[in-house]
Amino acid sequence: MTHSIRKLLAISFAGSLGLTGMSLAQAASDLTVRLAWYMPPHTATADQGTNFAQAITDLSSGKIKVETYPSGSLLKESNIAQGLSNNTANMAIFGMHWWSKYEPSLEWDTIPFLADDAGALLNALHGKLGQDVNARLNKHGVEIIGWGFYGYAESYVNGKHTIKTPGDLKGLKMRSEGKLSAKFLSAQGATPVAVDSSEVYTSLQSGSLDGAVSGLSSIVSRKWYEVGHYITAIHYVPLVYPIQVNLKWWKGLTQEQRDLITKAAVGTEKQAVADIEKEFNGDIALTKKHGNEVYRPTDVELKQWKDVAGSQARKDYIAEVGDSGQQILNDVDAAFKK
Repeated sequence: MTHSIRKLLAISFAGSLGLTGMSLAQAASDLTVRLAWYMPPHTATADQGTNFAQAITDLSSGKIKVETYPSGSLLKESNIAQGLSNNTANMAIFGMHWWSKYEPSLEWDTIPFLADDAGALLNALHGKLGQDVNARLNKHGVEIIGWGFYGYAESYVNGKHTIKTPGDLKGLKMRSEGKLSAKFLSAQGATPVAVDSSEVYTSLQSGSLDGAVSGLSSIVSRKWYEVGHYITAIHYVPLVYPIQVNLKWWKGLTQEQRDLITKAAVGTEKQAVADIEKEFNGDIALTKKHGNEVYRPTDVELKQWKDVAGSQARKDYIAEVGDSGQQILNDVDAAFKK
């Protein structure tokens, strides 16, 4: 068969599928979707990823196949943003703050006490706040099609003593979580250390770290509580973990496929909110059962955290990102009428 005949047959077959203007390779890839996340099993993010994949399968009657890559099996925390941009994964669920090295203003949700209610934050993300966040990601070839949450951050685990107020961090070598977290730790007299979450357990075990900052979800799911007796559980800052897609790939889908996938994504949001509340309470119960000391700051102590951690992080954020960050904070303030 000559090359010209093969080409004519390929064009004819594509047309019979209603895919004129798309190559056969594109048509095939549109029906198989690669979805990645790095959080381990039995976390709100992992559950949302699983539910999202199943919803796509159900809504499409199996016509769209979703290949899931959980627990960093395709992309890890450190490279998932780049991997989505270059279409290694077509879709991914991960922390928005991992974009901060490309778009510094997207670290906004790591500012303590901006919001302490995931349901209210979800409503805000479906308004101007979400539009402004999405516009920043569009510049990097990514679109948000649904919202999710990692859980409440930041909590603390360490092997030395109870942390009741920010001043109790003094002298501790602590794994930080982002630039704002590192600045806050330094201001309290702690030594911030940048360590990948996959290495925290052994670092705590060996004593190269005294403790770590993260959401209670990671402290439990990554079993850091086994090597850190003291836990301070603070119910603030539901970190935003959007369902994101590669924009070029997304535009290559049919409108019907985009509508279906978007419907599947949005359909997981309310359950994701419920899951992080359930997870937070369940993690406290689990660690207490394990024998850990789990401390919940009093209202007076929480005010100290808010006055010190929240105010300083907000100032540091604006000093670093300027007007682009101020616009996002204005959106948050307007949504929560601050």
